[in-house]
Amino acid sequence: MPDIASELARILELAQAQLPDPAGWSLVVDPSWLDRLYFGPGISRMVQALPTGELGGSAAVSVAGSGDGGVITVTSMLRPGFEDLWTTQRAWIERQVADGGSTIRVRVVSECLTDGETGRWATAGFDLVFEELALERDLADTEGLPEVRWPAGSTVLEWSDSAAAASFEVYEAAFRDRPGFPGWSRSEWLERLTGDADFVPETSVCVLLDGVPAGFVICSRGWVDQVGVAPAHRRIGLATAIVTEATCRMRAAGTRVARLHVNANNPEARATWRHLGWRESGRRGRFERAQTSKVQCPV
Repeated sequence: MPDIASELARILELAQAQLPDPAGWSLVVDPSWLDRLYFGPGISRMVQALPTGELGGSAAVSVAGSGDGGVITVTSMLRPGFEDLWTTQRAWIERQVADGGSTIRVRVVSECLTDGETGRWATAGFDLVFEELALERDLADTEGLPEVRWPAGSTVLEWSDSAAAASFEVYEAAFRDRPGFPGWSRSEWLERLTGDADFVPETSVCVLLDGVPAGFVICSRGWVDQVGVAPAHRRIGLATAIVTEATCRMRAAGTRVARLHVNANNPEARATWRHLGWRESGRRGRFERAQTSKVQCPV
């Protein structure tokens, strides 16, 4: 029986080796994330050792639920330069998926997405259904960061119950027409974004324009978690003002580097972040495939 701590350390080293930007941030190098994906209850995993003792690849498969409502979750990694291990790794994954029974969906999670990985999963019959870019900004570098310029009629609400209610109104207006909108209630949304100890109310605000909820930002420790601007109030500089206000507050609170994820299919938001000095440091994505459409395992 392999020592879990030792095997986790080897998988962590593999995760670090596959990062396109070693200076960037990725959940894939978080030991607790790897422990949950690779060593949780009912998880099957495989590792591909190299002659050096390092890992060339790894994969894990878990099954949640059963029958038509179940989901199989897959994660995998390959060390750059050892992509030839994919054939063996994919065959192992397909065997685990087949053993999952009649589960209707197979989901692949990647916290270190590359074009090569996207191509590999496409050949296995998976569609890329979600993609985010990881961005970060050095808050000690104020070059290019504009002063906060609020549009006329703006009122900034410090975080409170009333600010939370107004922010949820903006959230629904800003995001409900996007693919994959979860349709959470206000309490569910607030619990997900503000329900743990990392939430920082001092750096989170809601903005009214002429008394109408128009935009918000919610931040946690070191993170801009969500920014929203109602469609009727876009292209007037409100998003830039909100983001600048949040980063100024984070810097004043002692945060050195701010991070966020932005949806890859949101070019307006990406342009705003680039304008404000944020740099891309990684990608993450999710692939899905119906179990009934699985392709033939490679041999």
